[in-house]
Amino acid sequence: MSLWWWTGVGVVVVAAALVASRRWPRPAVRAGGGRLTAVVLDALAEDWAARMDTRPDDIRAAVLGSGAAELRARLRSEVREVEVVFIRPATGRSDAHTVVRCVFGNPESALVTETVTGWDDIPDGVRAEFIRQEIDEVSRHWSVAS
Repeated sequence: MSLWWWTGVGVVVVAAALVASRRWPRPAVRAGGGRLTAVVLDALAEDWAARMDTRPDDIRAAVLGSGAAELRARLRSEVREVEVVFIRPATGRSDAHTVVRCVFGNPESALVTETVTGWDDIPDGVRAEFIRQEIDEVSRHWSVAS
C-alpha cells in the first residue's frame, strides 16, 4: 500500500510541476544563432541599421557576436525590450503571422513590425506549444546578449 501511495504522490508532484512550468514567465532569450534571433533580425535589422546609421549586415554581425563590439554595446544600451508574438496559422502547419515589438530606452519610442514566418523557421519551442497546447498565440521575449 505504501508503494502505491508514494507513486500517486510522485505523479501528482510531476503533474503540478508541468502545469506550473507552463504558466511561469519565461526569461528573455539571449541572442545567439537560433531561430528566434533570426526572426528578430529579419524583422528589425533594417530599422535598427537606419536608427544607428549603419548597414543591416553590421547589425546582424553585432547581434551574432562576430561584429563590432561598440555596435553591440550600443544595441544593448538602446534596445530595452523585444517581444515576438507568433500567431498560429488558421490552417494547420503553415506560415505564422508574426508581430515583433521593440521598445527603446525612451519608453515612448517603440517599433512594431509584422511579418510572416514559415513553419520551419518558427522556433522549436513555439511550434511545440502550438501543437501540444492547441493555442493560437505564443510570445517570447528576446534581448541582445552581453
